Amino acid sequence: MRRSSWLVAPIAVGSLAAGIAVAGTQSSETTPVRGTFQADLVQQKERACDPSHSQFRVRFEGTQTSTDPRLTGDLEAKVRSVINTETGWGRTAGTVTVREPGSGRPKFHGRFVGVLEPDGGTEGFLDGRTVVRPKVALLANFNLQQNPQTLAIAGEFGTDTQTGPSQDPAIITNACDHRNHDGHGHHRGNGRHDRDD
Repeated sequence: MRRSSWLVAPIAVGSLAAGIAVAGTQSSETTPVRGTFQADLVQQKERACDPSHSQFRVRFEGTQTSTDPRLTGDLEAKVRSVINTETGWGRTAGTVTVREPGSGRPKFHGRFVGVLEPDGGTEGFLDGRTVVRPKVALLANFNLQQNPQTLAIAGEFGTDTQTGPSQDPAIITNACDHRNHDGHGHHRGNGRHDRDD
């Protein structure tokens, strides 16, 4: 059986981040962003699902920085992963929260899914929305590596320097999103109404 300690690696951190919403003089935006994150493993539970698979529930805490100052803060990721302990492949999913340093005020909530790789890496996708109005959405591919000794994770979104020169795209946007109008200019369409997060 392959060593499985690093397999808890999930994080989502893909983090994401997002800070305050769009500037008041700008009604909407669609902008590419890049960022990096690091986080330590602070909690872990493990159980065997069958002879060749284990399930991990873990929590990471760390920080994130970005080319956009709105996408930075203290990071928390709550993760559930299922690993094939013989091959090292697995899946991961969870939630990410970014908070204002010092005050702890939530700035961003997101969800992610990813694929766990035998070499300790994770590739996935994260989407979420800022808390402060006008809200903006973050859509981001992310990748990360987990330290096999400390189990800490380090990764990035909006770029892919860990595996080569190609980029994993990430955007933030609130364009054509009626949820950002705070009740003004009600949208009529196919009858479907999105609710605020």
